[in-house]
Amino acid sequence: MPKLDRFTKFADRKQVKTIVTTLLLTVGLGGAALVASPADPPTAAPVALPPAGGEVAGGVATVPKPAIAAAPTPPVPVSVTKDSSPHDIVRAIVSQGRAAALAEDQIKTVIATAKIESDFRPAVSGGVQPYGGPGTAADEVLGLFQEKASFGTVAERQDPNQAIARFIARFTEAFKKYGITGDTVQAATLAQNPQLLKHRRGVGTGYYNTVKAAMGEASDLYNQAAAPPLPPIND
Repeated sequence: MPKLDRFTKFADRKQVKTIVTTLLLTVGLGGAALVASPADPPTAAPVALPPAGGEVAGGVATVPKPAIAAAPTPPVPVSVTKDSSPHDIVRAIVSQGRAAALAEDQIKTVIATAKIESDFRPAVSGGVQPYGGPGTAADEVLGLFQEKASFGTVAERQDPNQAIARFIARFTEAFKKYGITGDTVQAATLAQNPQLLKHRRGVGTGYYNTVKAAMGEASDLYNQAAAPPLPPIND
């Protein structure tokens, strides 16, 4: 995530000089001036008045250091359940994507992937997919991103919050692992199907084309979820 710059400001110090004949003393942020006539000299050496909240020490006006603004608090991701509506699931994807500092097109790709995998149904089963083996209960794919038992228990795979977080983790890792620079659909393809790496690095495969075809709808869903809520209507 982008790092926040830290700024430290130091207060300026101004030496105060005594002028016997004519005194012009500027104080405060408003630039107020005090003038003493030579015909009526001051009875004591003037002392600089500090700006609001400052102090005078040894004839030197000190300015309090301004408070350093606290770092902004990251947005709290939307929490959903396996019974949440598709709209709320998309909102959760958008919020988790932003919390993970994903770019807008990356978040849309996550939405497109969830759309083609489960149609935003966290508890849906895709059946047993053994990929060449006899097939067991561990080969049943479940949840938003149709994960096998190696990704967790049934409850964990049907928890949309965990499923989104796991997919975002392997999606972002795919960029680094496979040296992908800009093709978000390729990253999603290999995050879900690493075996497709040997097939043109996933590009142009059936899965790649399916995700790519869903990007238009994903963009619309992103815009709906990211739009600020409408104010309540007062009767």
